[in-house]
Amino acid sequence: MRISTAGTRRWMLATALCGVLITGCSNGSGGGGGDAKPQAKPAAEPKPLAEGALRPLLLSQADLGTGYVQVQEKSDSGKFDDVSVQGCSALEKLGQSGDETMFAAKAETSFTYDDTDATLGEELHSDRPSVLSSKLRGLFGAYTSCPTYTMTAGTTPIEVKVAKSATPELGDEQFAYTSTMELPSGAQVLKTMAVRKGNVAVMLVGAPALVDRHMKTAVGKLPAGS
Repeated sequence: MRISTAGTRRWMLATALCGVLITGCSNGSGGGGGDAKPQAKPAAEPKPLAEGALRPLLLSQADLGTGYVQVQEKSDSGKFDDVSVQGCSALEKLGQSGDETMFAAKAETSFTYDDTDATLGEELHSDRPSVLSSKLRGLFGAYTSCPTYTMTAGTTPIEVKVAKSATPELGDEQFAYTSTMELPSGAQVLKTMAVRKGNVAVMLVGAPALVDRHMKTAVGKLPAGS
């Protein structure tokens, strides 16, 4: 199937938007140690899964059905160096700590759909449940703290509007918001949704209909004990 130049450009911007979200994170405590009693050993949390264990849990073309084409993965190195955010202090602080590794392990994939500009990206993250919970709350809290902000990709300023979204009753915790990017070619609406199940978090970003359609399948691929 043909992937248009415009579609590729929009996917790059969508990836940049998601990438800023994923790779930048404040130093939130996230460890849950404050709840431990001085004379009692805290209950052991499940350990993070390794990247090799996460990769088979990613969505595949067989999971998604006909019309999906997997996008060839590229190295993250330098991918978001020219992306910055202005007009939202919480996101600006998030970006300042972008060199930090957010979670212990990560695996990702992405797809285009039906010879259109529609895209769907997935990231799996693993860490101790308390770390995933704390950092996801901080992350989505930052992104929904400002109804509007400006994202600059290279020299191109892009106005972004953000609104919280409803979430399905899946996993242990759910987070979602919808962002509208005002591009020169027209507005593009993206939905970002994350579901934590134990020590693994599934994050989907892309066309809202595709995110809503496939999140249950993505969560269903996680092992029962995660």
